[in-house]
Amino acid sequence: MNFPWTTVAVAVALNLAPTETTTAPPLPVPEALTIPSDAVLKERILRLSLPFKAKYTAKVRQCINDYAIAGHRQTEAMLGRSVMYFPIFEHYLAVYKLPKELMYLAIVESALTPKAKSSAGAAGLWQLMPHTARQYGLRIDGAVDERLDPYRSTEAAVKMLAKLYRTYRDWRLVMVAYNCGTGKLDRVIHAVGSKNYWELESHLPAQTRRYVPAYIAAAYIVHYPHKHKLQSVPPALHLRETRVLKVYQTLSFQEIATACNLNANVIATLNPGYRLRSVPKNAKGQFLILPASGVASFKVYLADKNKAKTPGTAPANRTKSSYVVAKGERIKTLATLFQCTVKDIMLWNGLSEPEVFVNQELTVYLPGNAAKKGV
Repeated sequence: MNFPWTTVAVAVALNLAPTETTTAPPLPVPEALTIPSDAVLKERILRLSLPFKAKYTAKVRQCINDYAIAGHRQTEAMLGRSVMYFPIFEHYLAVYKLPKELMYLAIVESALTPKAKSSAGAAGLWQLMPHTARQYGLRIDGAVDERLDPYRSTEAAVKMLAKLYRTYRDWRLVMVAYNCGTGKLDRVIHAVGSKNYWELESHLPAQTRRYVPAYIAAAYIVHYPHKHKLQSVPPALHLRETRVLKVYQTLSFQEIATACNLNANVIATLNPGYRLRSVPKNAKGQFLILPASGVASFKVYLADKNKAKTPGTAPANRTKSSYVVAKGERIKTLATLFQCTVKDIMLWNGLSEPEVFVNQELTVYLPGNAAKKGV
């Protein structure tokens, strides 16, 4: 668990993520930043919509203090990064039918820094260990670490949370298992003879005892930053207004940047999972996140490069258009919307699998009546 004030200062300067976490010197605290009374905090927390009934405790208050006062500058930067990553979290949580409020776990894990690494070897937004990541299908080698990929890592984490819930049927226990592992949790359950979180809490490892309170505090700070005079510090426009594509061939960051009229460092910042500043060839496709401003020119470049592989002429009686996938949307739903088949969407976009993703920009061909309606 990495609170936001433990990230290195360079993260704020780059508007994104540090390479790893470390302890930063304390910053001066403005006099205006204060923590309200227990009664006020309790009332606000009880109003939160969480996947379990929140409980206000001294640990929760301390975690709120850590976010709102001790680490207020880093918290403001973290709140700014939420515009980049919350839509991705919400997309996969919706696809797998899990509570969207689970996205606050990534704040506890990494303060929304995709390149965060722990001393134990965990990495990414969801702080996945290598063996766990591979168990959920992520690639980790000299060229790629998909734990740092916002899309791949989020889907893996959501799958893991879904599996844990099928086992424990209590989101607090799921969070405990996510943090300390099922083996430790099962031993504690066996020793105590109960699955009641509050009966188990004092028997959990010290860091894990803080995990659920930290989650409650993270949810609180997202909902009530204004109550603590916290101002979101958003990343640069080209980092927060993005689109995602699937690409299948080797592409260097410099090649992509030139096609988009961007600096290659922007491509590297948005795609931290590629270790060699290059997207490797993959028959199933690799995610490529680009500033929205560069997508059109990149598509032109890619079409020119792959002339022999591009689809033929536009379907009869249809008008070419583009569509940006919203969070939670599925390809079957889009096929119904565009009055076509799933295979049509796959063909028009060169997709190898029947999947779509939030912020993915698709090429679509609208039927005449849909085009007139502005679908």
